Amino acid sequence: MQKYELLLVLPGTLDDQEAAARLAEIVEMIKAHGQYLETNNIGKMRLAYPIKQIRYGYFYAIVFEAVAPAVKELEVKLKAKTNLLRAIVAHFKTNVTAAKKIMYTTSEAGVTTMMEKSEDGVRPLAEERKGPVDLKDIDKKLDEILGGDVIPGV
Repeated sequence: MQKYELLLVLPGTLDDQEAAARLAEIVEMIKAHGQYLETNNIGKMRLAYPIKQIRYGYFYAIVFEAVAPAVKELEVKLKAKTNLLRAIVAHFKTNVTAAKKIMYTTSEAGVTTMMEKSEDGVRPLAEERKGPVDLKDIDKKLDEILGGDVIPGV
């Protein structure tokens, strides 16, 4: 058995309870064809382009294990469902698809920062900016990088 990932998009016209019910139906279908592992709720987002005149969708990523013939049968059943906007099954690669949970915060000054959520708390993804930078310091750093090949005033 190999690991697979199913990315599916449910119509955004559904409310949260209806979307959860349709997701539960699909999870039961997956359990019938293989071993269900986990579901990641990506959230409700705007689609890049309208599908069936719908502009928003609920995105879910489901990881499961199954044999290849069962996956083909699952894909056929998913295509037959009319209440799905899109569904795609791909091999699950743990080194590529490792999920990061990122939290965005905005300060009173209007500066947005990204923080990575971890089990032990929240830590910043990028270094905090230090105070203002002097133009002379920038010139010195450029001279170091370029090896003094810059002619002033040209």
